[in-house]
Amino acid sequence: MTATSRRTPRHEATLQSILDRSVEIMAEVGVAGLTMTRLARALSIQPPSLYKWFPSVLAVHDAVFARGQRANLAAWRDGIAGAETGLVALFAGMTATARWAVTHPVEAQLLFWRPVPGFRPSAEAMAPADELVAELGEAIGHAVARGQLASEADSTEGLVILASLHFGVLSQHLANEPETTWDEGLYTSAYRRVIDLFVAAFPPG
Repeated sequence: MTATSRRTPRHEATLQSILDRSVEIMAEVGVAGLTMTRLARALSIQPPSLYKWFPSVLAVHDAVFARGQRANLAAWRDGIAGAETGLVALFAGMTATARWAVTHPVEAQLLFWRPVPGFRPSAEAMAPADELVAELGEAIGHAVARGQLASEADSTEGLVILASLHFGVLSQHLANEPETTWDEGLYTSAYRRVIDLFVAAFPPG
């Protein structure tokens, strides 16, 4: 039985427990430090029992990645829910995903950087990220339509610049203040300027 097999409530609970313990181990030894032996020991089971769930440690990483991407997408959607279309919604959604990353640093490393040699997420695991990028593009398009951004912002270049601003703040926070909360962080306190800088790069009119 693998992680993608039948999903009874008991099966799903066990799977989530394995992934939770995996994240705890990665927090202790580094994202690349997770091994099947270490995980099996933490779960108090023999390695062969763990292989019934995952064929390799990279498969565990893929499952953690997929769960993290779903949570990140949910944070985005919660952030934009009820927000005024345009820059207000764009900033609300991006701030929500940034806050999620700060409160889930292990998953953030796996999702947004490349800490595990040889790991490449599966297409299934990447699907929520593709959805988020598409919805982010739509939000930028709405801001352009409302005259809040130049039309050039609704482009690949626009997404690249916005992502660079977004992840630049997160990178600095996780590298320098990983134990600091969003409200207390030096870098996260500057996040409110991300949209201002994006607008400055693509000023309307």
